[in-house]
Amino acid sequence: MNAMNATKIGIWMDQSHALLLGYQDEKLLLLDDLPSPIESHTRTDGEGKDLTRFGAEPGDASKNEHKNHNIHQNQIKAYFLLLEKRLHAKEELLLMGPGISKTQFFHYLQANKQFSNLKIEVMDSEKMTENQLLALVKEKFTETENS
Repeated sequence: MNAMNATKIGIWMDQSHALLLGYQDEKLLLLDDLPSPIESHTRTDGEGKDLTRFGAEPGDASKNEHKNHNIHQNQIKAYFLLLEKRLHAKEELLLMGPGISKTQFFHYLQANKQFSNLKIEVMDSEKMTENQLLALVKEKFTETENS
């Protein structure tokens, strides 16, 4: 199987990385392990926790909080763009993982018209070994072929 020609793809993702698995002709292959550009803590020199650069200010959220939110949103968008590039010419997608990253990516794809024909299934899943993940993806795609 040529990995790039796989029309069905499984993605296990969280905020740190995504595992991409291709499925075609009853064969399954780990395509890629993409690291995420999302950083858990971004701070400028001199910045403390959620305070402004040189200390707390009374009032609403600090400038630092808004800046960090924007940085985080841009990192999420960059992560989703990395994943999106791998989904062209795919017919089915199984999105798995803990937390909300998979759901955010699902909504991101739904808003993108070029993926309107992509059949997507979202599934909660904790961390698994590579073999467990391969077995789960194969089982899911075999079910859809037989139904």
